[in-house]
Parts: sequence; structure tokens; C-alpha cells
Amino acid sequence: MLSHHDRTELEKIERSLELSDPDLAAALRDGRRPKSAALRNTLLIFFDITAVTLLVLGLVLPDPGVTLCGILALTGTVWTHVARHRL
Repeated sequence: MLSHHDRTELEKIERSLELSDPDLAAALRDGRRPKSAALRNTLLIFFDITAVTLLVLGLVLPDPGVTLCGILALTGTVWTHVARHRL
């Protein structure tokens, strides 16, 4: 059992966390893990590099299918980056 002082201190910490980082506070309250930004950024960079590689290969090789795939992949990655920054 916590003392009155300990409970009030924990409530202060909880309020401070709610104000500073509501996503983390909700994740802790619900018992789920917060989303990893590092993993998401790594995957986006991987897809960016893949899209640019496809586009360059499509321009170097005489294959319009690879060029089209590169253009579509690059369009998708640009759309993803724009959508991320709007949130």
C-alpha cells in the first residue's frame, strides 16, 4: 500500500506525462508497446533506396517495365513521406 505522499507524487508524474507525451501515456495505460520510430524510418529508407534503384535500372536497361515499377515505387515513397509529415 502506498502512502498518501507517494500517491500524490505518482499522480503528478502521471499528469506531467499526459501533457508531455500523450501517446506514451496512452500506451502505458493500455498496456501496449509504443510504436518504434526507428524501425519505421529504417523501412522507409530501405523502400526509398529500392525505388531509386529500380528507376535507375529501368533507365539504364532497355526495359520499360522496370522503369514503370521504379516510377510507381518512387511515387509511393514520396506519398508516404508527405503523409507522415502532415500528421
